Amino acid sequence: MVDDWERVETGSPDPKRLQTARIVADEYEPLVSEATFDSPVDPQTLQLSMDGGIRAETGRFDVTWTEKGYYRYHYTEGEGFDYRYDRHPRADVPEKHFHEPPDASHDAVPSCIEVEVVPLVTLAVLQRWRDAVESGDLDRLQQPDPP
Repeated sequence: MVDDWERVETGSPDPKRLQTARIVADEYEPLVSEATFDSPVDPQTLQLSMDGGIRAETGRFDVTWTEKGYYRYHYTEGEGFDYRYDRHPRADVPEKHFHEPPDASHDAVPSCIEVEVVPLVTLAVLQRWRDAVESGDLDRLQQPDPP
């Protein structure tokens, strides 16, 4: 999987934004079984373990927010199923873009998520995920006008 996040200047992780994403996920998505930070002292990533999956029984989101307001919601189900919603500078695609499943290794396409504030982005990502889990339809990940 190619992760273009590392190739651009996104800024330092923002613990307050990560904490907001954690609170929203815990409060609004009952299938979040665990919400933990990679480090209690200097969090870089929020990990959301899911009691459900699109192709497997469970999945996980690795969430990153930076002080510049850039984000990455990387979803994985073990080996071989990944996708990602990103917001960061890129010359060849819109700033808000989506790396499609099954492996997110191709180039990005424009994202259906247009909002930019932590609670709304988190809710939109989780709603797109839930719709795909419930329907089994991967097209739901890029459904226009997420709630």
